[in-house]
Amino acid sequence: MAALAAKNGIEPHAGHGLTYDNVQPVAAIPQLAELNIGHYLIGEAIFTGLETAVLRMRELMDAARPSTGSG
Repeated sequence: MAALAAKNGIEPHAGHGLTYDNVQPVAAIPQLAELNIGHYLIGEAIFTGLETAVLRMRELMDAARPSTGSG
């Protein structure tokens, strides 16, 4: 659906229910412009701190996306 949306000029977003365990397959969808993961991160932050929770999620998301070759 993300590919069809992008083909038709719609910027697809996904989220709500994403966790450390399930974010990578969703983050790997190249057409997705944004992932909404705030609720889970705030819950995790109670136990690990906000910076740690955000950095862990960012690492998982980045690992799921193909490298752009820049940097």
